[in-house]
Amino acid sequence: MGIGKRIKEARENLGLTQSELAALVGVTGSAITNYEKETSHPKESVMYKLFNALKVDANYLFQDVTDISENTNNVTISEFKRIKKYRQLDSHGKLIIDLLLEEEYRRCTENISMKPPVPDISYEDTECPAPIIEKEKTDLLFPQKDLAAIKKVLEQPRIKKA
Repeated sequence: MGIGKRIKEARENLGLTQSELAALVGVTGSAITNYEKETSHPKESVMYKLFNALKVDANYLFQDVTDISENTNNVTISEFKRIKKYRQLDSHGKLIIDLLLEEEYRRCTENISMKPPVPDISYEDTECPAPIIEKEKTDLLFPQKDLAAIKKVLEQPRIKKA
């Protein structure tokens, strides 16, 4: 995937039309079409406006044209959003995510054939939201020992921010 496809992916992820993106960055709709088809490339000044309008950084747009191995540079917009959320967590939240990620990675790499269903998770509008998982699905998601380990960590005292 080249820069044009990354521009298109980011634009579509935001629900923007080519004309709407063009208006945001100060070019014509046909210029956006040319960027996405890689017929032409944006000038430097337009590129900075694209970063802002698309809410991405240079690493995202150029990840496919750099000399980084394929296994390390294929990051989607949703993965960028997860990274951004992770960075906003406090140390306790990061610990929980790290523990869960390690357990899930271990489970998946041990070739366990039965994959649990993905939970329906939503977040309340709070500063540091806690996930809300449908209760009836919880027992299907994790083996009991994993649930116990997560519960134990969640019950540890937290230091409140000042």
